[in-house]
Amino acid sequence: MKTRMTVVASALVLVGMFVPAMRAQAPAGETATQFYTRYLAAFDKATKVEDVLPYMSADMRKQIEATPAAERPQMFNMIKMMGGMNTGIKVTKKARTAKGATLTAEAQGPDKKKVNGTIELVREGTTWKLGTESWSSPAQ
Repeated sequence: MKTRMTVVASALVLVGMFVPAMRAQAPAGETATQFYTRYLAAFDKATKVEDVLPYMSADMRKQIEATPAAERPQMFNMIKMMGGMNTGIKVTKKARTAKGATLTAEAQGPDKKKVNGTIELVREGTTWKLGTESWSSPAQ
């Protein structure tokens, strides 16, 4: 009986570790644009940085996890504020790269003017992950 309880407890721990990662797994045949759209929806709902870690590339995860745990909420609030400034994000171009894909996007910035985005996605195994994302105003 004690062995069975140990096995059940171990199984519950493993399920707890893998369920968040499974939620971020790509549906079969998901495109880079579909992944990015799914990431944006998850980002909008996120209340802490750990909510979006399953979408991040290994390099991005390392950077985030290197931040002391006590500082992560403040860091995430800043990222959330900056990330929420652009609305109506629309992917306008997709290019394959050696590591994944580069998406070019446009959105409306906080000043209601057009901004351009470059989103680097990487493939880790069969799954898309967010590498980097940058936004800027078009050259005048």
